[in-house]
Amino acid sequence: MRRAERPSRRPPRWLIWLVLMLPLIGLVALASGLIWSKLTQLKRHPISVQHSQLLDRITQRLSQNQAHLIQLTRLLQHSQPLRQALDAEAGFNPEMLGQLFLRVSQTSPLIDQLRWLDLSGQERLRLDTGPDGPYLQPPQALQNKAHRDYFQRALSITSDEVQLSPLDLNVEHGQISIPPKPTIRSLAHTGLNDGLLPGILVINFSLHQFFAELEQLQSEQLDVWLVNSDGYWLIHPDDWRRWGFIYRQPELVVAEDFPQLWQQMQQRPSQRDLRLQDRLWSYTRIDPEPGVYQQTEARWYLVLSTPPEFLAQKRAALRLPLAGIAGGILLLGGGLLWRLAGGEHQRLRLIDQLAQERDSLNQRNSELDLALQRQQLLQDELVETRKLSSLGMMVAGVAHELNTPCGAVLMTVSTLRQDRDQLQQSVDQNQLTREQMATYLQHTDEGLRLAEQNIRKASGLIRSFKRLALERSLDAPVSFTLNDCLQDLVTSLQPRLKQHRVELALQLSHCTLFSHPGILSQVLQNLIDNALEHAFETPGTGEIQLQGRQLEGGILELEVCDNGRGIPEPILPGLFDPFVTSGRGHGHTGLGLHLVHQWVSKILQGSIRVESAPGQGCCFILRLPTDLRDRQTSP
Repeated sequence: MRRAERPSRRPPRWLIWLVLMLPLIGLVALASGLIWSKLTQLKRHPISVQHSQLLDRITQRLSQNQAHLIQLTRLLQHSQPLRQALDAEAGFNPEMLGQLFLRVSQTSPLIDQLRWLDLSGQERLRLDTGPDGPYLQPPQALQNKAHRDYFQRALSITSDEVQLSPLDLNVEHGQISIPPKPTIRSLAHTGLNDGLLPGILVINFSLHQFFAELEQLQSEQLDVWLVNSDGYWLIHPDDWRRWGFIYRQPELVVAEDFPQLWQQMQQRPSQRDLRLQDRLWSYTRIDPEPGVYQQTEARWYLVLSTPPEFLAQKRAALRLPLAGIAGGILLLGGGLLWRLAGGEHQRLRLIDQLAQERDSLNQRNSELDLALQRQQLLQDELVETRKLSSLGMMVAGVAHELNTPCGAVLMTVSTLRQDRDQLQQSVDQNQLTREQMATYLQHTDEGLRLAEQNIRKASGLIRSFKRLALERSLDAPVSFTLNDCLQDLVTSLQPRLKQHRVELALQLSHCTLFSHPGILSQVLQNLIDNALEHAFETPGTGEIQLQGRQLEGGILELEVCDNGRGIPEPILPGLFDPFVTSGRGHGHTGLGLHLVHQWVSKILQGSIRVESAPGQGCCFILRLPTDLRDRQTSP
């Protein structure tokens, strides 16, 4: 009956191509994303470097200006002319103080005003710097600054401290100076345990030039901010956002427009290469110099940012080349995968054909499996037959060896009984002589010695055979000596050796083993039996040598060698395979050496090899571990 063809389940070529393309698309997308990220980082790197350099340069400049202001204030505070002009005993000397202010104002272009106020906040002397240079204000132009915050805070500083006021715009007569002057004030106390008139020394420093330099840095790729401690802009690209705290506009703070940035600025005083709200940020906090009276209002934040439009231009310049590369890879990969899909489609067609042929072979395989099972059963039966044959030869050897001593004992006992009957007859007839009695005793003594000798010989044979049988029935390894094991084997083999007129020579070193003595004796018996059956053509000329020596590493080497005709070369390579024999015509099955190989390799955990040459005998060499405690065996 013809088998129905199985339906084809091959997918179409386009579907195979689509399945192959999906991983490629995913891989290209992932690689494009990684490359995009790396390239944008490379594009941002010069901007980040520019930010860092500007931050470091501007921060250093501000630090130098602060140090200059503080140093100048301290020099003025402790100068000898100031002490003479404000001497408490001599009184206030405005002329000397005015000359000092004029000299000091010429030492720094940053100085906008120099003032000395008494503790009521009234200006006692004031120097302003105008377009034509420094000049002293007339007494009627002097103002009272008691209401200003910087004066109120200066009252609490000590004689050794210098206070910097927050950065703001200069205010005169309640009005912001025009043009606006970014101003920071340096304040020091006089008259605190120093013999001077009590008051406040105030130096106004104008940062107008510094602000102008920062504003020149503004560009399409860089926004420069200067922010005070409350988040109000002091410098910003948009003029209307500046000085919100002075113009009463509390919404003009960083926290209002950039809350995430302001939160980051409160948590970390400095940050470089920060990405927030599509911008690239770098900022640092500028604190008063060490040793200056600290005010949180005197802190500033210098912030640099790159607008999102500029970053978008950088990213847009990368899109087209990257898209072209990704498209080219997909196009090239798609073409290759289309060819691969064609090959896969062809392969699936061949698989369908192979599946049909496999179905046709399954039935034949089933038949072969049955034949193999029958062959395995036959092999097992032949193995059992080999074992029974070996057992039969051993039993025959036992019977032969026991027959001689037992027959001698029986003959001796029979002779002694006859002598006893004759002695009894002489006693009954009263004819017993001294000579007959002596002869009887002599014969009895000789017969008992002979019987005792043969009985001991039989007993020894029985014990040897009993040990051999017991050892071969044990599965677990035990401790034994090599000499005892092989002596029992030689004893059991003596009848067969005599029958074949073959000499067996032993050369053994003392060795104690923890192994399977029964399996070992069975292996050696099979090798000796194999030599008796196959090695010798002429009786009376054979010799078998059994040698054993212990090697390093706990290895025992045994050699079973004969001087027979050797093994034919055709069967030598597969000698240990099942059913290989040169004597099949004499009833040999070819399983003896196969069993030997299995016992040696699987149970005794050793190895066996053979060396033979035609006409020069044969030698089996076994190497066995002397201790099987740490080895897994399979008896």
